[in-house]
Amino acid sequence: MPTKEKAEVIQGFSEILKGAQAVYVSRNMGLSVAEVTELRKQLRATGAVHKVVKNTLAIKAAQAAGIGGLEAYLSGPTVITVSMTDIVAPAKVLTAYAKDHEKLQVAGGIVEGKAQTTADVKAIAELPSKEQLVAKLLGSLQGPATGMVRVVNGPATNLVRVLAAITDKKAAAQAA
Repeated sequence: MPTKEKAEVIQGFSEILKGAQAVYVSRNMGLSVAEVTELRKQLRATGAVHKVVKNTLAIKAAQAAGIGGLEAYLSGPTVITVSMTDIVAPAKVLTAYAKDHEKLQVAGGIVEGKAQTTADVKAIAELPSKEQLVAKLLGSLQGPATGMVRVVNGPATNLVRVLAAITDKKAAAQAA
């Protein structure tokens, strides 16, 4: 590959890496085109980019983007997954796909500027998704408010019940 083309690849991949929340490296040991296409489709649904870049060019692009430590994972046939927003969803997809397809191995990566091993990526994949965390937070915030409403409404509700019971008792006494 001529130097100009290499420089363009480095520049383009460096732009992708800038601002990335997570960069995962996997080893592709012979996945078919259909399998890689399916994996890319699943990763694209999470907002991640799944690219094959020569290791030497990827190292230079990572250095240009200010991402250190990626070179430790770049050996052999590798594929790089970059996520700008969500760190959990791409990890879930990669680890689940690696369980079903032995030819894909998650090597590690860089998450929020820190190096992650294969075990770390698997642990990240077990975290709840962003939507689940937001739902839990909203439930936690809503709990005290709901309790307060019940406490405030309690006396009024009890008064209505007592008055209804008195009315029913008087109606029964008049009917007898």
